[in-house]
Amino acid sequence: MSRPNPLFLSVILAVFVALYGGVTFLVGGLYLDTHEGDSFHLLDILTRMERGDVPHLDFMTPLGALAFWPIAALIEAGYSAGMAAILAQIGVAVVLLPFVVYAASTRMPRGVGIYFGCITLGLVLALSYGTATSGVGISMHYNRWAWAMAFVVLAIVFLPGRTARPVLDGLMVGFLVAALLLLKITYFVVLLPVAVLAFLGTSGPRAVIAAIVSGVAVALLVMVTQGLGFWLAYLADLRHVAGNEVRPFVGQTFDKIVAGPPFIGATLLGLATVLMVRRIAAPLVGLSVLILIPGFLYITYQNFGNDPAWLLFLPVFLLSLRPEPGTGGIFGVDLSRAMTVSAIAAFAIFFPSFFNIATSPLAHASFDKARFIPMLPEAHGHQDVFIRADRAYMTTAQVFKDEEPGPWAAYRERAGRAPVTEFQGITFPQCEFGAGSRAMLETIGADLTKAGLPEGSRLFAADLLSAYWFFAPVMPAPGSAPWYYGGLTGFEETDYVLIPKCGFVNGVRALVVEEMKASDYRFTIQRDNELYALFAVSR
Repeated sequence: MSRPNPLFLSVILAVFVALYGGVTFLVGGLYLDTHEGDSFHLLDILTRMERGDVPHLDFMTPLGALAFWPIAALIEAGYSAGMAAILAQIGVAVVLLPFVVYAASTRMPRGVGIYFGCITLGLVLALSYGTATSGVGISMHYNRWAWAMAFVVLAIVFLPGRTARPVLDGLMVGFLVAALLLLKITYFVVLLPVAVLAFLGTSGPRAVIAAIVSGVAVALLVMVTQGLGFWLAYLADLRHVAGNEVRPFVGQTFDKIVAGPPFIGATLLGLATVLMVRRIAAPLVGLSVLILIPGFLYITYQNFGNDPAWLLFLPVFLLSLRPEPGTGGIFGVDLSRAMTVSAIAAFAIFFPSFFNIATSPLAHASFDKARFIPMLPEAHGHQDVFIRADRAYMTTAQVFKDEEPGPWAAYRERAGRAPVTEFQGITFPQCEFGAGSRAMLETIGADLTKAGLPEGSRLFAADLLSAYWFFAPVMPAPGSAPWYYGGLTGFEETDYVLIPKCGFVNGVRALVVEEMKASDYRFTIQRDNELYALFAVSR
């Protein structure tokens, strides 16, 4: 099998990045038609960083700082948030390009190498988190970046190189694994043991030592630039999130990811891959694949949308390791043919999601811009992040009729409803918005402005979405999390806590209220209307 020429592949992939990324860049802004709440979360973090806050040290987040640093750096350089997000994706793709070319040109057949380069860099540049139904958005961009980096790591550690370069292989893998640690911990935890085992089987201990040196060098560089406290704060954030009940998973339960109807085909394909690879690979490599497939399932379980993007890599894996016809068989089928059919099946299973991801920049470019409005008020700048007007102001909410007096109340107990949230004699209805995030923030923000709070008052919101400070003269409490992950983080310097009468996640509101009841803080009612209850916080 002929390998792709490195120069030829570099040109092809550079043109791909320029065209695929350029389609998004030339629109002149970032237009979103899904997951506005997640986008407010990202803008909240970026705006805090713009004024000097450091992730983990100044606000809590379990996401690695690398998810935000590229965008924040471009904002600091003078770009508005929309263009900064788009350029950051292009920048990550450009940085990853030589790693992709190296992995493909040294380990893959020509066609497979081109496919590998396009799907890996395409994941970085896309504007969809996956699944067959998601719209265009920047939400969960870090998952796409992490999958792309993981694909390169797996290609280098699992696929034998044309010539032995253990030190270079190790340096590249160590750098990328350290990047995964700084991006999203799930990928790091899953891939680290797999990479070590597979590397020992394909490239030997020199590669593993080089990877350790490279990874430790990245960690030390971050410590030198950010301080030792950065790593300690990151660890504290991860421990906090791991121990709370807000986000144990973000979709299907793990047993459904393994054996549920939408996922069973992928699981069986993964098991078949283990059986096929163990027939032709070294024992350590076979063992690594056995560990890798459950790891893929766990990453899928932890990611919002539960999109099994690992299926995109499976054809690379199978077709690069595929032996010559007649080499061996599995269940009476020629092994080469079985691996070819499995590679096609993997792509076919993932195709609806792949199509959605692949066409997202084109969908973004074809939007009718007249239907969009800026997400943020003009006073906060960043007017090049747009949201569809109908979604911004569509105040669609889910309410529970059995909580109201009347004919449906008799069914409440039989339906197993959670207790109604109450605090200091105020009852909060079970009401959740399914859209209209800007309408909610804007309306409550306007009422907070009328309330006459001292400018710069530090506000804590008992909801998943808390970016009221974009629409009112308040500030987020120092140390608080832009996205609620449990606990009363930031309450030490909070002036007011706002409990919405209709918010985005009732369960989060109930958890915050229970934390407030159990705390030593004192709460004094300041305002109570149909929108929210506002309490002053004292110690």
